[in-house]
Amino acid sequence: MNRVVQIFAGLAGVIHVLFFVMESILWMNPDVHSVFQVQNLADAEILYVYVQNQGFYNLFLAFGTFTGLFLYNRKPEVGKAFVIYTCLFMIGAAAVLRFTIPAMSTGMFIQGGPPLIALAALAYTSFK
Repeated sequence: MNRVVQIFAGLAGVIHVLFFVMESILWMNPDVHSVFQVQNLADAEILYVYVQNQGFYNLFLAFGTFTGLFLYNRKPEVGKAFVIYTCLFMIGAAAVLRFTIPAMSTGMFIQGGPPLIALAALAYTSFK
């Protein structure tokens, strides 16, 4: 894996850790609600259990990406597989976000852009 892949996969992991923090730790903060287009505290309270669960999905995706980057130096094929899988998962989740909540298109680019760049760079170096 070249540096571009490592940087953008790592960035994707960091972004997903930040989603975890917003969704699972800071969810009841009104500033966080606005990021996710939640209009009021009552709606935030209803969504809390679901969003907290979603936050942990994001944390586990980040751990998978970080694990892949770590393992790449020891077992390249295993590390590469982790990175590819978690990046594909992140891109898929970003596409679902875009098609289920079109107003969250910015979120799609934030969530899916870095892993897409990482995979594109990996594909480019693999077929070079």
